[in-house]
Amino acid sequence: MRMRSGPDVPQVAAGEEAPTSLSVTGSLAQIERCRYPTGLYSAVPADSQVIIDVYRSVWIRDTIYTLLAFEALDDLERLQAGVYALLDRVLLRWSYRLDWRIVEGLPDNEMEYLHPRYSADGSEIYTELWGLRQDDAVGLAIWALSRWQERYDLFRNDYEDFHLVQKLIWYCDRILVPHIPDNGIWEEEGPTKTIHLSSVAAVAAGLTQAARIGVKDIPDRLHHDTVLKLQELAGSESDHHATDLALLTLVWPLGDHLPIPRATLRDIVQRVEDELAGTRGVVRYHSDTYNTCHDGPPEWTMGFGFLALAWNALGERERGLWYLHRLESLVTDTGELPESWCRDPQHHHYFNSPLCWSHALHIIAAQALGHHTVDSTTASPPSGRRVTVPLPWVQEIP
Repeated sequence: MRMRSGPDVPQVAAGEEAPTSLSVTGSLAQIERCRYPTGLYSAVPADSQVIIDVYRSVWIRDTIYTLLAFEALDDLERLQAGVYALLDRVLLRWSYRLDWRIVEGLPDNEMEYLHPRYSADGSEIYTELWGLRQDDAVGLAIWALSRWQERYDLFRNDYEDFHLVQKLIWYCDRILVPHIPDNGIWEEEGPTKTIHLSSVAAVAAGLTQAARIGVKDIPDRLHHDTVLKLQELAGSESDHHATDLALLTLVWPLGDHLPIPRATLRDIVQRVEDELAGTRGVVRYHSDTYNTCHDGPPEWTMGFGFLALAWNALGERERGLWYLHRLESLVTDTGELPESWCRDPQHHHYFNSPLCWSHALHIIAAQALGHHTVDSTTASPPSGRRVTVPLPWVQEIP
């Protein structure tokens, strides 16, 4: 999992007023801070004053969500540059790990999986290793690369770029997705290293999208077993805990490529909202111990971005707008969306800022929802559900 310790930096003094909105231009500026000269994107800018050192790394998952922001803006130039950097400096460079697993099957140790995290130049990192089997990142890569090929014809050739998608699929088959526990979207160890619905869904969606661009060899075993596992898990993230922020990825961005009933998707979003949504973000899951603050897990800003996009995908635009506004209200006094805020609204502590992934979700949600805002004093979503704690820096209507 990402490091459990780091600087305790109170960046906003108690009672200090912070900005209540964030522009797309502002989020783009934060993402630009994350771009290395190599074209790769760090999770948090290297020049951040609120950062655990490892967050200067480049994650496959974070990169893809960042690039989805450029797609939302129809910024083909930056999308293309980011995709080619990811391909050349990471995925193609280290594709020999795919080749060995395709030949040998399951590895003897986790180091032999395709790594999820890299240095600024795309080199593998051999320190602070944890959770190297992240099936969701591989599935997301299959899905995103296939999506961008279908929409923009981005692949430069068949024998490397296109064939990489095929190799990623063979790799998933040979490492026995979805029957072997993975570390999942939160890179967990211990009891939370299990089979995750969000990971299985990413692979399943990737297979669907890959078929759309003409990838011919999608193993029957892999396709059948991922679909069956989706049905078996029935909307629960894992046998460790049922409700998880990661489940929102099944609704957006993957919902259109999954054989999951709309009623199940709606139940997922409602459960996450009811059980995990807080004042300044969404808790990842109830027993989360990462960056514990004030005797509980912190609230992740990206959660409001995912809720905005999920409700919009389900046809509830006003509800989506409400969460977009809440996301925009979570910026620090320097206009940054941190990874997470302390769960107690009286404790103005936040962690790892700005998180490029959160800013990317802000851009995508703003574009999807027409960049409108809702009344800043509204403390309840359009459904009528009541928020029990007032929003930060927003005065509630009596």
